[in-house]
Amino acid sequence: MGESLTITIFSMVVVFIVLIAISYLIEILRITTNGKKGKEEPKKAIVEEKAVEKKEQIVSEEKVNDEELVAVIAAAVAASLGTTIPQIKIKTIKRISPTTPLWSEAGRREQILERL
Repeated sequence: MGESLTITIFSMVVVFIVLIAISYLIEILRITTNGKKGKEEPKKAIVEEKAVEKKEQIVSEEKVNDEELVAVIAAAVAASLGTTIPQIKIKTIKRISPTTPLWSEAGRREQILERL
C-alpha cells in the first residue's frame, strides 16, 4: 500500500512539472513569434474604428426601415382586428431578442423546408 501511494504521488508531481514546462514553452513560443509580450495598441484602435463605422451604418439603415416597419406592423394589427389603420394608435414598438439559440432556429427552418 505504501509503495503504490509513493508511486501515485511521484507520478502526479512529474505530470505537474511537465505541464508547467509545457506552459513555459508555449509562452516562449508566443513571445518569439509575436516579438512582443503584449498586444499592440494600434490594431485595437483600428478594430474599434471599424466597429464604430459598422454601428453607424446599422443605425442609419435601421432609421430608414423603421417607418416601413411601423407601417407593416400597423397594417398587420389592423388586418387582425378588422379595423382601419387610422383607428389604430401605436405608441411604441420594442424589439424583443430571441429566446431560442440560433442553432435551434436553423433546425426549425431546415425541417420546414424539408416538408415543403
